[in-house]
Amino acid sequence: MLRRVESALDALGACATVLLCILIVLTVFFREMLGFGLPDGIILVRELMVPAILFPLAVATSRRAHVSIEVIANHFPDTLNRWIAVLAALVGLTIVIAFAVGGWQQFARTLENGAHHGGDLFIPKWISRAAFVLAFFVVTLRMFQILWVDLIAAIRGRSGPATP
Repeated sequence: MLRRVESALDALGACATVLLCILIVLTVFFREMLGFGLPDGIILVRELMVPAILFPLAVATSRRAHVSIEVIANHFPDTLNRWIAVLAALVGLTIVIAFAVGGWQQFARTLENGAHHGGDLFIPKWISRAAFVLAFFVVTLRMFQILWVDLIAAIRGRSGPATP
């Protein structure tokens, strides 16, 4: 189930990236060729950045595709590397939970006061806040799963899977 949600978010992130490209090209074209810009083009670009960047984060996390430093870690014994993976998952989970809680507070505040961007289209701010919370909620679930898998592997003295 989690993989399906991650795949859907990854696809939505790709769609957001394509929309960003189209929007930026149209904005430049309209400004240079027709002398006027798209209404709220900058706001739309800024709001589309949230899903474009954050939605694929859960898939990258599940594949353990984040930047890591293996030059030093390759010299450690496997036992130590297993416990380092547990520590890294615990630290990552703590950071992700902090982002999720902060995002939820911002979403609730924005939804409560009905804030919107002050452009021509009056785009509500809660939409991108909700996307932020959704992305970090899914990453939090994945980080719990990774922590669990790494902890079991460290306790049993086995290598954890490269992709859970």
